[in-house]
Amino acid sequence: QEVSSEILVTCFPMKSWTRGAAVVIGACAIGFKDEIISNFNQPASEGWSPQLRRSLSWSDHHSRPPVNPSVREHIKPLTVAPDPESETVLFWHIPKSGGTTLKSIYKCMRQTLAVRVGADPRYGHANDKEIIAFEPGRTGALFVNVDTLTPSGILRAQELGLVPSGKANMIVTTNALNFAIEHLYDKFHKGRVLALFRHPVDRLVSKFYYSQVARVFLSRSVSLLRNMITSLF
Repeated sequence: QEVSSEILVTCFPMKSWTRGAAVVIGACAIGFKDEIISNFNQPASEGWSPQLRRSLSWSDHHSRPPVNPSVREHIKPLTVAPDPESETVLFWHIPKSGGTTLKSIYKCMRQTLAVRVGADPRYGHANDKEIIAFEPGRTGALFVNVDTLTPSGILRAQELGLVPSGKANMIVTTNALNFAIEHLYDKFHKGRVLALFRHPVDRLVSKFYYSQVARVFLSRSVSLLRNMITSLF
């Protein structure tokens, strides 16, 4: 799927869904169309799937507004092999698309995440002057002390040098994808963007059922809090 005249998102579906839970549904690579097409007729492209070839053919005839120049400068092309030692992955978390499961896998593997938890005032690192990785409580999960879900948090992470520090294995963001690419990376510290996608109807159905559970939980929490307050007087 093409998201602009220069950016191409190529998805390789793997598995669908299990009963009641999302599993990894595919790897989605985000790169530049011209760099991919320039290698399309090379020998390495002979093994490319028919779906990818159709995607490239479609994108070559459908133009969109040009992408922000800073995005081109800050993302490594798909034609360059990944280097985990020098790259920091940016994960675009689309709600109800398996992102929470992916983060849980990373935490289970003791990988360090940059997400909202790291800047939670409860853990005492919201006002640190340098990037550190820490384990909140005895959860076994590691986080850096920034919030990469909001523009203000991203600017703070930029000021503290999140990506150059190399402290985070994966940075997570949601609605601020372009903002994060522009401000966290630069031409000397390029990154890669990964995402999990899900059929929009399935997402809505999942969100509907989740909201039912969340509403019940919230109602019970409010009732418990009210009873606690009442018992004090």
